[in-house]
Amino acid sequence: MDKRYHPHSPSEQLAQRRKLADELAQQPAMPIPDVIRKTRTALRLTIAEYAGLCGVSSRTLADIERGHTSPTLATVEKLLRPVGLVVGAVAAPRR
Repeated sequence: MDKRYHPHSPSEQLAQRRKLADELAQQPAMPIPDVIRKTRTALRLTIAEYAGLCGVSSRTLADIERGHTSPTLATVEKLLRPVGLVVGAVAAPRR
């Protein structure tokens, strides 16, 4: 956990995760780098901690968050799995 923060209690952690899920659900078109950064910061993890948790390199995660690299679908799945999110698509309505 990022040392700048005091640890949350389990109930506070759950509330934070629910809030994150609600925010992400309200913005389905949010770019992947923004989703990943918002997720990582909501969990109060450093880039190195979140990368280790997800099984990707810190450099890869940092490049994705900055928008310097476009992640593969497999990498996005790895980055979203720790919080129970899955990759989805929003189809445009037919006219």
